[in-house]
Amino acid sequence: MKAIKEFQGVPNGEIYPVTYAPGDEVPPELHATARYFGGEASTAGPADLTIPEIKAKLDELKIEHKSGMSKAELLALLPKD
Repeated sequence: MKAIKEFQGVPNGEIYPVTYAPGDEVPPELHATARYFGGEASTAGPADLTIPEIKAKLDELKIEHKSGMSKAELLALLPKD
């Protein structure tokens, strides 16, 4: 997993926090911390998102979607980048 937002965590075997910048590889023991602070860049693709997560992403990107759309229809609205 790579960080998408800066956050700090103490990896196993260390006593001082390490700052992880966007794009840095996050050690497995800090994945939950990265998720909590919004620093998750999942290795999973958009198809692994839940419908509420897809809708939230679409809302964040200000992309209109209709109630009752299928997961495939919602995924098709997400940008490919």
